[in-house]
Amino acid sequence: MTGISPENLKILSEKYRVTAIIFYVQIGFTIALIAAGWLISANKDYAISDESMMSLRVGVIFIAITSFVLRRMLLRWDRLKTAAILRGIRGVTTMLQGNAVILGAMAEIIAIIGFLIAVLGGVKTEMFTFGAVALVLFLINFPRRSVWEKIVVNLQDV
Repeated sequence: MTGISPENLKILSEKYRVTAIIFYVQIGFTIALIAAGWLISANKDYAISDESMMSLRVGVIFIAITSFVLRRMLLRWDRLKTAAILRGIRGVTTMLQGNAVILGAMAEIIAIIGFLIAVLGGVKTEMFTFGAVALVLFLINFPRRSVWEKIVVNLQDV
């Protein structure tokens, strides 16, 4: 991108590369959980109670909604501008990296809950449902390099 200085572009590139690798590992772990949940589902005889499964389902809904709200809060312009003033572009990219990892971890938690329902509850379809919800959250919250570049371009002169 033409508006970014070479040193800021280097910082952006290295932070984005590490963040993308972390995100890909989290996505791979989610896919592995989906496969494992399909293979290791419990018998209905040893299944957990319906009340416990319902609380896990409500927890997944809460985490998914929180993920959307938290993304909006973490990427507020005044928050990014304050980070640029206090810590520079390296601080902004570090903050963007941390935000992305936190949002990815929330999607990962949903996949883990789906795995628990599949293993403890014996319901294989729940693993697919919650795995799909986690993958959609990964897709929505995946850090986009173009967005990071726009943020750096607008904040490098602050």
